Amino acid sequence: MKSFVVCSLIGLVLLVAAGQVRAECDDTKSPEDSDIGHFFKNLGCKFNQGAKEVVEATKPYAEKIGEGAKEFGSSVAHKYDELKHKLTEELSTTPKVPVAYDAPTEKVLLAPIGGPSTPAP
Repeated sequence: MKSFVVCSLIGLVLLVAAGQVRAECDDTKSPEDSDIGHFFKNLGCKFNQGAKEVVEATKPYAEKIGEGAKEFGSSVAHKYDELKHKLTEELSTTPKVPVAYDAPTEKVLLAPIGGPSTPAP
């Protein structure tokens, strides 16, 4: 799923970047273009066409992944609802056990920490 998101973002960036290059692809060099400028314009046009082909090729896979994610999400939600209802039914049917020690507690003195005091020899 992560790879699909990354590929989608890359494709989107490529389409936006390629959209800034002129829309029509022609192999003829205009007189005001330099060789390098013509090369990059032609490369951008080919890049734009390739990105469009990639988008068209990945649409079926994206739809299949989306459908699978919806099915998985609905099955997880269904299992959660079943478990939630099961737990709430069990809690409502179990009798409450009374507390065994309801009587007040009494205080007990503790032994001194140092133990019995004996003089040192």
